[in-house]
Amino acid sequence: MNRETFNVDAALLQELGERLIGRAHIALAELIKNAYDADAIRCDIRFDEDGITISDDGHGMSKREFLDHWMRIGTTHKVEQENSRLLSRVLTGSKGIGRLSAQFLASEMELWSTSVDRPGQTLYAIVDWSNITRGRDLDKFEVEWDMQRETPGYPDGHRTGTHIALKGLKAEWDADALELLGREIWLLRSPFDTSSKLSGSRNRDDFYVDVDALGIEEARAAFDRTRSNLFDNWKARVRGSLDQGRRGGQAIVAVDFNAGYPKESEEARVFSETVALPVETGKSRNGTFVDRVSFEILVFRPEGKQLKGISVGEMREYLTRFGNVSVYDSGFRLPYYGSGGDRSGQDWLHIALDQGRRLNVSELLPDHLRTLNRYMQDLPAPGRLFGAVQIDTGHERAVAEAAKASPDEILQIQSSRDRLQANSAFSQLRDLVRFSLDLYANRYRMLSLQGAEKTRAKEPSSRKFDRALRVLNENRTEIPATVYREVKQEVSEARKSAAAEEEVLDQRAVLLAPLATAGMTALALTHELARETRFLERSGGKLRRLARAHTIPELDSLAEEFDGLRIRLEALQELFAPLLSEEDTASAERLRVRPVVQQVVRSMRPLVPRVEFDLRGISDSLRFPLGSFADWNAILQNVIANAWNAMLDRERAEIAFDGDRSGGGREWLRVSDTGRGLDVALDDSQRLFEPFERRLVISHDNQSIALGGQGLGLSIARMIAHRRAADLRFVKPQQGFATTFELFWRGARK
Repeated sequence: MNRETFNVDAALLQELGERLIGRAHIALAELIKNAYDADAIRCDIRFDEDGITISDDGHGMSKREFLDHWMRIGTTHKVEQENSRLLSRVLTGSKGIGRLSAQFLASEMELWSTSVDRPGQTLYAIVDWSNITRGRDLDKFEVEWDMQRETPGYPDGHRTGTHIALKGLKAEWDADALELLGREIWLLRSPFDTSSKLSGSRNRDDFYVDVDALGIEEARAAFDRTRSNLFDNWKARVRGSLDQGRRGGQAIVAVDFNAGYPKESEEARVFSETVALPVETGKSRNGTFVDRVSFEILVFRPEGKQLKGISVGEMREYLTRFGNVSVYDSGFRLPYYGSGGDRSGQDWLHIALDQGRRLNVSELLPDHLRTLNRYMQDLPAPGRLFGAVQIDTGHERAVAEAAKASPDEILQIQSSRDRLQANSAFSQLRDLVRFSLDLYANRYRMLSLQGAEKTRAKEPSSRKFDRALRVLNENRTEIPATVYREVKQEVSEARKSAAAEEEVLDQRAVLLAPLATAGMTALALTHELARETRFLERSGGKLRRLARAHTIPELDSLAEEFDGLRIRLEALQELFAPLLSEEDTASAERLRVRPVVQQVVRSMRPLVPRVEFDLRGISDSLRFPLGSFADWNAILQNVIANAWNAMLDRERAEIAFDGDRSGGGREWLRVSDTGRGLDVALDDSQRLFEPFERRLVISHDNQSIALGGQGLGLSIARMIAHRRAADLRFVKPQQGFATTFELFWRGARK
């Protein structure tokens, strides 16, 4: 039989460029990847009126490499080599079509390359792509080249590298096109990878791309500023990692919630789960096909006021163009995933698909996380996400081949260069990332429900009964009619009783408030007036002594005036005497501490509904100093009210009492709470006993249920204690508590 060889039409190069490259930013990305594979630290891209130059400071290309590799379309030498020669980077190229990017962008190319093997010689080549014509054999298409000593100058004056000059551009690069192109290039590397900035060294992870074009610096500054401001506004962060998955390694997934998100949550919370791959995919589980992956995803809430002055409109626009979750292979973004390219790739995680089919419970999470209902309704839409998934298909290929895996079990790039093969390995990668987002939705719903329960604990009973009636009516069709009527009648009657009780309590509060204010004011003023009268008495005495010693009649007259003022103040003090119990000043009994505390706690419970009290630490034999129940009741009520206010914004609300006696006749009662703690150092805490000294800041939502708040409580409590030969102070908090208050006395008579 006769033999004949295939002839390849030269137009195939143009056809390959159109099909395998497709878009200008992908073409430039391929040339940038070539610089990365050549161990470059810097790659500069310059635009002028009719040309683009791409210059790097890599190891360059020798004559032999030019002839054997660059001049051969589809070479697989990077697959065989796996790592770069100097910095051992995992090579990003594998199909041998990078040089087609130049043909896609321009009709003519000049190339200079100086190799580290022979830094004194530079390869120079000219390629006129316009000579490619249909009907002409590809092997007849010639490239002119030569070796010369001159170099075009590489970034930062480096001796080696590659410089490409493109002329006769096939697309018009106006300001809008350049800005869009710049944004695509700036997102080539993961925004979470800080190693993409210049560090002054030549490390494998250092790689920087600089674009120089008219107005590009202003666009870059605006782009970076928006992204920086955006990153300061994330509400939740989802992270995950897997290493040695093919050897049985397990993935770790963590979800980090900012304080105040969801709005019912008060503190920042972190949740983590260990994931044994493969996760459930609905298919047979016969192995783990992903070996190494890491990812980070930020969740935003584009509504309301944002930090750093970024507007909601800016945030939404940025997330629409650049948001979602992108995939980065060997540090470079695959344009199919996320936004800014093929829009059909935006739902590669099937988020919109599951939202469309109204999925309520995750198909990926384990059973112990499925106890909540409808939490998948909180799954964030792609327009609220900004994330990056880091993979390395070169590493995956090497590990898979060592394990003799089938092609369906290898995470690898399609020949189209912008997406991963849709196989079992890719399904596992997708399910792992979706697992983390499903975990976010699950924990978000849990925090929201916990916050709602806290709010409900503070609401009036009648409102709780209203909610019970609403739920009862919503489920009326599922309840037998007789049962429904009976339950509704009982709940309605209970609701009426609760409303009546609340009205009585409100009226009682209206009556008690002026009395309490009058009593507190009377105590404060009595104390202040007594101090002033003592001062006037001392001053008058001094004036009389001076008048007699120096024979100054005017001073003696002034002393008389002081005495008159003192008498008038004492008379004014008597106006408040009816508000003060005579029994208190004449009391001669030492009351047992535990029963007094029990009675005070019992009376305070309705005002502090969610507080847990612990009285086990009080010695049964401990007694207060001489004084009445009203004395100790006033002090303890003040202390409990202060503790309640300090615990309003805390999840745990507990007050513990302990009291006993120590050597030297010293006796004490301590009160500890789980509030926010002192706002001053312990050594400076005495100032809190000064009148009108207020330090505690209560959130707006809880101000309506705070007790007191005039800044007189501690001052009056200390005044009462001093009258009973006792004193008050703050001490080092007991273990497990934030604040400890101590009432102590010494040598009291029985």
